[in-house]
Amino acid sequence: MSLIFSSRSRLSGSPTSRSRLSGSRLSGTGRTRAALAAMAALFLLVLTACGSTSASTSGNSTSGGGSGSGGSGHNSKHPGWPSTLTYGAVGAENSTSLTNSLKPLAEVVKKQLGVTLKVVTGTSYASMIEAQQAGKAQIIGYGPFSYFIAKKEGLKIQDIGILITAPHTDGGYYSWAVVNPKKTPSITSIKDFKGKKVCFSDPSSTSGYLYPSYGLLGAGISPTKGVTPVFAGTDTATALQVAKGSCQVGFTNSQSLPAAEEAHQISPSAVKIVWKGPEIPGNPTAISDSVPASLRTALENLLIKDGNSKYFAAHGYCPSVAKCNELTGGWGYANPKVADFSKIANVCKITKSPQCKA
Repeated sequence: MSLIFSSRSRLSGSPTSRSRLSGSRLSGTGRTRAALAAMAALFLLVLTACGSTSASTSGNSTSGGGSGSGGSGHNSKHPGWPSTLTYGAVGAENSTSLTNSLKPLAEVVKKQLGVTLKVVTGTSYASMIEAQQAGKAQIIGYGPFSYFIAKKEGLKIQDIGILITAPHTDGGYYSWAVVNPKKTPSITSIKDFKGKKVCFSDPSSTSGYLYPSYGLLGAGISPTKGVTPVFAGTDTATALQVAKGSCQVGFTNSQSLPAAEEAHQISPSAVKIVWKGPEIPGNPTAISDSVPASLRTALENLLIKDGNSKYFAAHGYCPSVAKCNELTGGWGYANPKVADFSKIANVCKITKSPQCKA
């Protein structure tokens, strides 16, 4: 995820190009968390390897770095601050595509704060939580549910900006269920999902699992026993699986699906929305409390004030606001205060999802 393009809405590569829990049933907390822990361990190994690899993307990543919990290197512009911070996210095809979408903001951060952003990608939200907990990444682009889980697990983190796709909005979005109308014309509502092969994205995803569970339970269907669950990795991948016919139903969201259709990854005729969930609070960008408080404040101020397409276009980081939106996949950030994460806790009470008890 870029600091602009959230992991929920980033266009992912083919599902076959990612590690995922495809086809695995949720048979209880133990199996799910064990699988997530394995993925997290793999991600940490990848991060360790990345620490000795030099990157070539014009100042958006750097060799070394990320080894200390508060970042690394000496910041000549602001003594006492690290010169490098590692930023991690779920859902990008690779670090190169993530870095490219991050480039305008990374250049602003470098110019104003003297801090280089080193970008890494992970296969699951659990891997991101593990990475931040271990000090391997200082900034994580979370979904609301994974942020809720991270806080529940005791991570000392601060939300510094809510991702938005248009100015003066709060970043809220919706979970959608889609079917392929040509392959499964008989599925017209959530009540028809019982017994079907259903694609979710990630056990810690808000729009790809928590809110879908809420919707299924409301229809009298168990999300673990009433359907055959498959974890595809991202909300884009779930829609792709439905379009291909691999899943009869897929839970995506109101930003991932339109973006995938606009990028011609999915034909609009191949998917039909048959369920819409209640509004989900916006995606938070969380920074570790190990980072100096003055830098955390400076980053929050920068994101809200200058981390947007209007600023990027006005200062020549991309040719126009429209092109900036296209490059970054969004518009910018809203103040963290606009998001009401108590909604997540309320949905958790109803679903009793094992991840809620992390």
